[in-house]
Amino acid sequence: MRFAIAHRDRKLPRLAQIRDLDYPAASGPRPARLYVPIGAAATGPAVLFFHGGGFVISDIETHDALCQRLAQASGVRVISAGYGLAPEHPFPSQISDAKCAFAWLIREAAKLGIDPERLAVAGDSAGAYLAATVAADANTARPGAVRVQAFFYPLLHLDDALWAKTLLRDARLIGRLAVAYINAQLAGAAAPSLLDAVGPATPPTFLVCGTGLDPVHPDAVLYAERLKAAGIPADLTTYRNQAHGFVNFTHVSPIAVEAVAALGERLGKALRDGA
Repeated sequence: MRFAIAHRDRKLPRLAQIRDLDYPAASGPRPARLYVPIGAAATGPAVLFFHGGGFVISDIETHDALCQRLAQASGVRVISAGYGLAPEHPFPSQISDAKCAFAWLIREAAKLGIDPERLAVAGDSAGAYLAATVAADANTARPGAVRVQAFFYPLLHLDDALWAKTLLRDARLIGRLAVAYINAQLAGAAAPSLLDAVGPATPPTFLVCGTGLDPVHPDAVLYAERLKAAGIPADLTTYRNQAHGFVNFTHVSPIAVEAVAALGERLGKALRDGA
């Protein structure tokens, strides 16, 4: 993954600051990276981002270009938080790390130029699972702690029975095989379905996924429907014939660049003025 996508994008936007940090997690110190766009307020909104990779692969380096572009498009600070990967760090330690990252962000908000009253969480694939879990936990403890969440092709469940029902759609067969591998690395630990976790603690949600080649597309559609049924604003944008993981290829795909820019703009607007 690092060879394929890390530091491949040679046309990244200029930012005011990129700074490496770390935060204390239950599994030990974990890396984080702060991205500050040019023109950002001295104190302003922020997005806490978690990378995907099935809880098994990837890190803040593989998602560096995505976060740089997300910061520039949104106009707000982005903090990418790493976490311990399975199987060396058994699930659900990833959730514990993600919650620690959010708690750290709140504690350090003033030092990082962050307004703790205007926070969003974001992530791609398994990172979206972590982000959604963090948002629900934070908003249960303090309503409105996370104002909005934004996901690229979210991994919402690891239930093989659900994956088996639609094997002939959206590359679901490939997705089922990937989920089987993920479950094997998680050593049988249960990952609750987020499709069943929509409720009062769920913030307004932006969703992006591919169609035709993205195995999570049917789940993203169902999640958006459940959000709307619960009265939670949900915006799902799909990109035809784009595969799972496509926004990590901004170095070769204009559609990936467009998708990150569009979501970033909507996310920044939502954090600044609630639109």
